[in-house]
Amino acid sequence: MRMQVAAAALMAACSPVVTQSQGRETPAEIRRIIAQSLCLAEAYPASVIEKDADGIVAVYQGIVGGSVTVRDLDAVRDLARREKPAAPTPVGNRNFAIARCISFADRADVVKLLGAPSAK
Repeated sequence: MRMQVAAAALMAACSPVVTQSQGRETPAEIRRIIAQSLCLAEAYPASVIEKDADGIVAVYQGIVGGSVTVRDLDAVRDLARREKPAAPTPVGNRNFAIARCISFADRADVVKLLGAPSAK
């Protein structure tokens, strides 16, 4: 039940109606959305969240531009897999996948793979 609520909240927050009413996303926001989606798909395999991530990537990859390749997306997926976002916490055996995926999306290596311009 919690996963269904989390999935519904995530989908509602990313829905076109919500995002369009707030204006277009910046490239940095799009990269963050893609990274968080890929990470959450890794955290919740075989779920509606994983299926939703494919759609999010399909929609947003074209907006980010041709600089983000399938190879780059696969590398981000691999980093997310190694991050083990759904691993239980050492104390309390809790799942902090959402928090872990938010942090994951801001990692320099992830941002670079998703086409962020290099800092000069």
